[in-house]
Amino acid sequence: MSVQPDEGRSRPRARNPRGEGERLRADLIAAVGRLLEEMPGEDDGPSLRAVARAAGITPQSVYLHFADKRELVGALFEERFTELAEELAAAARSAGDDPRARLRALCMAYCSFAVRSPGLYRVLFSNPTLPRQEPGKQRGMPALIVLDDAIRACTGEAPGQGPSSTTLCVWASMHGLVLLRRDRPNLSWPDLENLVDEVLSAHVG
Repeated sequence: MSVQPDEGRSRPRARNPRGEGERLRADLIAAVGRLLEEMPGEDDGPSLRAVARAAGITPQSVYLHFADKRELVGALFEERFTELAEELAAAARSAGDDPRARLRALCMAYCSFAVRSPGLYRVLFSNPTLPRQEPGKQRGMPALIVLDDAIRACTGEAPGQGPSSTTLCVWASMHGLVLLRRDRPNLSWPDLENLVDEVLSAHVG
């Protein structure tokens, strides 16, 4: 009996259309972000196998771009915090040249982001059980630098080695504000704009 040339041989594995290059990396970051948003705050995050399944690839393909879960989650943080920083900076630019107006627009954009994307906000700012970041790296610094620059433009304070105490107070106030509004919805909360104005009046003047 004649044997066809391909019979008895293992056929080459079909290339996964979602598993090549930068698209694979982007798919994995998006997948771990979606999974983290769906998980309760006390969870330590999805396994790499679960991330691969959500991205539609094999678990082995994850290691083409990320050594472990900490590295993957770190890439998510870096990408999302950079996007947030760009959003805040764009909001400030849209407010014109007045430093106070720019700061207010930036703070409104920050709070609006938290309200619009509560799951992502929790992942970025309120999940201490996720894998620890690498030594020497601070998550969220791009966004914090944008806020710090806007506050120093209002106060006249010279640039420093890190965020000013005023910047940290404003950030802490906005963070507490958006979380309390989310967790205590039955309270008679003023409009978000009014609350942001109160925060800035208290800390910036």
